[in-house]
Amino acid sequence: MGGIKYNCLLAFIIGASLLTIGEAESRRDVNAELNRIPASKWLQLVDSALDSVKRQKRLEDNLLNSDITVKNGSLSHAQLLETLPNLASKEDSFLALKILKSSLFVFNSECLPNEIDGDECRSYLEQKPLPEGSTLRTECENLLKGNREGHHAFRRLLESSHYRNGFYEMFPNSGSRDAVPAAWSISKELYEPDDNQTLNEVIVENNSNLGLAQWAQFVEHDLSKPVSQSMGSGAPIECCSRDQINLQPRHHHPACAPILYQPSGKYDVPSCLNYVRSALAVADCNFGGAEQLNQATGSLDLSQLYGFTLAAEKKLRVLEGGLLKTTPRGEYDNALLPMATDTEGPSFCARDKIGDGTCFAAGDSRVNSNPFSILIYTIFMRNHNKLAVELHERNRRWGDEKLFQAAKAINVAIYRRVVIEEWLPAVLGNRLATEIKRRPNKHALEVSNEFAVAAIRFYFSMLPNELQNLTKDNVVYGSEGSQYIFISKDLPTTNLFELKEEIYKPKLQYTSSKLNEILESLLNQQAMDMDSTYAGGVVWHKNTKPTHADILAFDIQRGRDHGLLPYHKYLESCVLSKPVTSWRDFEQYIPKDVLDKLKTIYSSWSDVDLIVGGISERPVHGSVGPTFSCIIAEQFVHVLKQHEQKQDQKHAQLVDQYRRFNGTKLLCLSSGLSAVPQNIFQLPSASNHMVSCEDV
Repeated sequence: MGGIKYNCLLAFIIGASLLTIGEAESRRDVNAELNRIPASKWLQLVDSALDSVKRQKRLEDNLLNSDITVKNGSLSHAQLLETLPNLASKEDSFLALKILKSSLFVFNSECLPNEIDGDECRSYLEQKPLPEGSTLRTECENLLKGNREGHHAFRRLLESSHYRNGFYEMFPNSGSRDAVPAAWSISKELYEPDDNQTLNEVIVENNSNLGLAQWAQFVEHDLSKPVSQSMGSGAPIECCSRDQINLQPRHHHPACAPILYQPSGKYDVPSCLNYVRSALAVADCNFGGAEQLNQATGSLDLSQLYGFTLAAEKKLRVLEGGLLKTTPRGEYDNALLPMATDTEGPSFCARDKIGDGTCFAAGDSRVNSNPFSILIYTIFMRNHNKLAVELHERNRRWGDEKLFQAAKAINVAIYRRVVIEEWLPAVLGNRLATEIKRRPNKHALEVSNEFAVAAIRFYFSMLPNELQNLTKDNVVYGSEGSQYIFISKDLPTTNLFELKEEIYKPKLQYTSSKLNEILESLLNQQAMDMDSTYAGGVVWHKNTKPTHADILAFDIQRGRDHGLLPYHKYLESCVLSKPVTSWRDFEQYIPKDVLDKLKTIYSSWSDVDLIVGGISERPVHGSVGPTFSCIIAEQFVHVLKQHEQKQDQKHAQLVDQYRRFNGTKLLCLSSGLSAVPQNIFQLPSASNHMVSCEDV
């Protein structure tokens, strides 16, 4: 299987870390020391932590009184929508914060004075229940007994987390021997000026089209949603000034970890992007280090369309005929997503006022992140309603609830089939995608941190600055051997949109025909190479105040926030099966020019962030390198097992009637296109011919 050793996946599943004899002896010493703490002292430490949380509320009141909060329409508002928490997530995180604070009080008062390091202290506390009789223990137990509808902790592929104090402290960017490069400086160093070459008469070398990246984002929205912490009142946290400068220390919230750029050139200006640390999760009622919360359900269930909770789902339903709400445009295959209301607007679009432009609503705040996202949400909304109408015509006595649940079950089954049978092979290659389905897994666990905040984010490297107008009216196909050449009828080729102009602020005049143009063009436009260079539309590299977020810097910062181990740890486990000892161990997987650049950015090979190492690797077989292939494959072993456990037997017979429904048919029946490629994730070619929608 090339550079990927599949046995490494099994090691991840059963637990990769084993204690050496020396580590076991050290653990016993720690146990003996901390077991001496009397029950009364444990209660006292928890009470002290709860007092510190109350003091934080006073700081938050001062920040709000000073108008330090996220303003509608601001750059921070757009970033907030990417990580917008619901009420349940806020409550979970606030409780988890109390547990973390209690653990830190133990660390500072009992572990440090006895020369017990953070990792050893955390390992002990993870097995130590919160004290009996404490209000915190009662609150925790009540939470875990409830119906959580998602809201579980991300798991870790390798047992330990990577924090400076073992619990939660991120490594500094300067001023100490364990400093790491600032996230924004890494993104700026990796950036290369965008190639202005058009697609006129360009021979395709990479067969993947932009549909591959579009579906990757949609799958991410379904499986993973890390959300940001909030104030105790529920208000969002702001870490930067209105003019994108770092705030004064007195205005810093403890959850702030802003992404800062300190000028090095004469004409550079200091800049600040809002980064609020991710919401914390209550994994159990023990002490321990920070674990982050996944607001998504963690399974392929189209929760990003239908909502993560039953209450959210109900708001999206017509409650008649089994239908989802829409903005009607004639027949069901022309409908648009429902518009956000005045009260919902700030939860879906980064605008001052909802009436300033188009703003769609769905089950996830990320629906308006870009036109590719809006398009695929629309496709599955249309497919649901089309199915509901078909079912109603065949079953006139069925009520709304039965129609809705049946249409949803079929819609989800179609989506799963396209993801597993068509998209996953395009990402991982046919051999590994097939192997995943054969591997047994005893436990259907939650989504891994490494998948959620690193590996699945690979698609941003493949996004271009613009979507070119490659509809049949503007492009003809010529061929050279087995490949097609796009030859524009118009010179130069026109663009349908610039990505940076559409991020959470839809400016396009959305119509059914506009969505058809976007769909046809993304099927015909080549995805950018998966590498360490992102287009300027998703990173900010200029020496001026930023007008949009730097996604690579954001992902680097979030990986550190979540305590991901450095890249080399995953390369060791996934590929090498031996320790990395120098930069030379990366040479087989990362191109020389990229590796040389990494050497100038990081002072040590041991500091390279997982997201940076992963996107730097040469793709193997599919679209990503060996380390990301390993992490994505490991996650889908769990996804498939969870699917087996949650199969909807009630609607199995109905679902089986749609077993031949593939990606081509989905796009044909949910759009106005006349033809679609046989493989919707590859460019049209002599080996991937166009299928007439009249024939599906």
